[in-house]
Amino acid sequence: MKKLLPLCALLTGMCCTLASCSNDDQPGIHPEGGNVPETIVEQFNSQFPDAKNVTWESQADGYYTAHFTTDDNPQGDNTAWFSGYGHWDMTNYDIPFRAIPQAVKEAFEASDYGQSGSGWHVDDEVEVMERNGNETLYVIEVQKRENGRETEIDLYFTASGILVKELADGGDHIRYEDYLPQQPAGSISSWLENSKYKDAGIVDIEQEDGGTEVELIYNGQKVEILFSRSQQWVYTKTEYKRRDQHLVPEAILSAAQASQAWQNGYDRLEGIDFYETSQSGNFYCIELENRFDDDVKIYADENGNLLDQRPDTGNGNDGQGGIPVEDDIKTFIETNYPGAVILEKDYDHGMLEVEIRHEGREKEVRFNGRNEWLGSEWDVRIGELPEAVRQALSDNGYRPDDDEATYTETPDGVWYEIEAYKDRREWTVYINPDGIILDERRDD
Repeated sequence: MKKLLPLCALLTGMCCTLASCSNDDQPGIHPEGGNVPETIVEQFNSQFPDAKNVTWESQADGYYTAHFTTDDNPQGDNTAWFSGYGHWDMTNYDIPFRAIPQAVKEAFEASDYGQSGSGWHVDDEVEVMERNGNETLYVIEVQKRENGRETEIDLYFTASGILVKELADGGDHIRYEDYLPQQPAGSISSWLENSKYKDAGIVDIEQEDGGTEVELIYNGQKVEILFSRSQQWVYTKTEYKRRDQHLVPEAILSAAQASQAWQNGYDRLEGIDFYETSQSGNFYCIELENRFDDDVKIYADENGNLLDQRPDTGNGNDGQGGIPVEDDIKTFIETNYPGAVILEKDYDHGMLEVEIRHEGREKEVRFNGRNEWLGSEWDVRIGELPEAVRQALSDNGYRPDDDEATYTETPDGVWYEIEAYKDRREWTVYINPDGIILDERRDD
C-alpha cells in the first residue's frame, strides 16, 4: 500500500504533541496554545460533540489527530484523523469482539481461523477504522501456538463480511497511516465513473511507479483493477473464495477436477480469480491445495479449456516493470532478483505473496505484515538438481515421481522439496543443495 505518511515521520510526530487538554466538563475544548487550525477544531467539535479528555497531535504530511474518550467508551482511546484542510478522514477505535456486525462475525466463523478445532484463538478486542468515502474495516487478531512458536494474524474484514487482507506478525500497532482514505483521480476516476463499479465501495488505492491499483467491493466480491502508469486500464481481477464457488461457471469447476493437479491429490479448491484483461482476453486462475496445504495454480479460459501457462496480463508500468508494491518490497525484489517483473500480489495464510517473473521462471516471494521477507520458492526440473542432491536421493532409495521439484529459500536456509517413491510408497523429501536430507515425510 502506498505510504502516505512514512512510518518514521509518524513516530517522530507522535513524540511531539502540540497541545492537550483534559476537561470532562468541556468536551471538544479547543487545545491550549491554539496550535491546531480553527477549522479542524470546529470540525472535530461538530462531529464529536461528546468527546472528552481530548489531546491533539501533529502528524506528517499535514495531518492532525485527536485522541479522546466518550461516555460509551470511557476507558478506550478513539483517534480521529483530520487533513490540513480540515477534512475528517478516519476514526479508529476498539470494540469488544461480541459487538462486531453480524456479517463480520459470520464471515469470521466461516473462515479457516474461526472453525471449531482450528487452534486459532481470537482476541477480545477488535480494531475499527471508519474512513471517509472508503470501506470501514474491522481488524480481528487471532493467535495460534504451534511447535513452541506463537503466530499472530490480523484479519481485515469489511462491514459486509468480506475478508480483504490477512497479515501475519503485524506487530502490536496497526500502521493507520496506510489506511487513510483515498479517492481515484484523473482518467481513473472517469473510467470508474463510467463502469459498473461506479457505486462500489473502495477498500484501497495503491500508487507506485508501476501504476495504480484500485481495490473495491462489488456484488459481495473483492475486485482489484490495475491501471498503467499512464492511467490506462490493464486488467480487472475478481476473487472468488471457496465459499463462493457456486458463483463460478460449472465449466471452470469441471476443468479443475479434470486437471492433472487434481488427479495428483490437489483436490481442494482454495479459490478462483477471474481476470478480464486488455492484452490476453479473459481467463481463470484456479488455486488448488492438497491435504498437506501445498498449493498449485492452474489456468483455464472462459470455456473451461485448461491453459499450458499463465496468460500475460500486462502490468502497471506500461511494459517496463510490474504492478504496484510498497517501496521496501520493491527494493528487496530489485536487489535479490534483479530484472524481475512483478506479476501479481495477494494475501494468503497471513502472508503477502508476490509473484514475479525472473530469469525465465515464475517465482513466489513471501512477506509478513511488517514487509519482512519470509521466503521464496519456484519450480525446477529434476535434471537441474545439483549432483549431490540426485546422488543422495539414489543412495537412499528414492525415485522422483515426476520431472519437477520445488526450490525454497528462506532466511534460515535453502532446500529442495521432491516428491518421490520408495518401497512402493509416496514420500516428500526435503534436501539441501549439499545432498543432506533434512526431512522425509510419507504421503499417507
